[in-house]
Amino acid sequence: MAKNVAMMSKTEKSQQIRDYFIQVEDSYKKLANDPSYQMALGLKASQLLLEQKDQIIAEMKPKALFADAVDASDGSILVGQLAKTLRQNGVNIGQNRLFKWLREHEYLGSRGEQYNLPTQKSMELRVMETKTRTVNNPDGSIRTTHTTKITGKGQIYFINKFLQAA
Repeated sequence: MAKNVAMMSKTEKSQQIRDYFIQVEDSYKKLANDPSYQMALGLKASQLLLEQKDQIIAEMKPKALFADAVDASDGSILVGQLAKTLRQNGVNIGQNRLFKWLREHEYLGSRGEQYNLPTQKSMELRVMETKTRTVNNPDGSIRTTHTTKITGKGQIYFINKFLQAA
């Protein structure tokens, strides 16, 4: 467009501007067909993509370290604690609704002695475990209690499952 404007004007300066743009255009046409120039453009584009990727990796590193730490930890949490973690991540769920969801999706048993205990599916996925303890009653009898806990791997599994559904 600048070349066209320069061509409309009949002054000496406009002739110089027109010649300059013709020279730039010719140089570009020569470069555009030059394989080494094309290679340089490709390398520059690749460099920009790698810098962008490095920035994304740097942003994700703390999250990955946290996920690895949770996954590798021996500590497991109660279902209620998982519900709180989910709530902090924007999932509108409480302990009772989470227990119901886990039963409906067959992660926990829903009948009889297996009620709220991990199913075979949960155990194979290694997302839950059961802590068993014995309690001495005042009358001298002993009873066994089972507490369902979410493993480190399970915490990541369920948080991802709920966040992807949201």
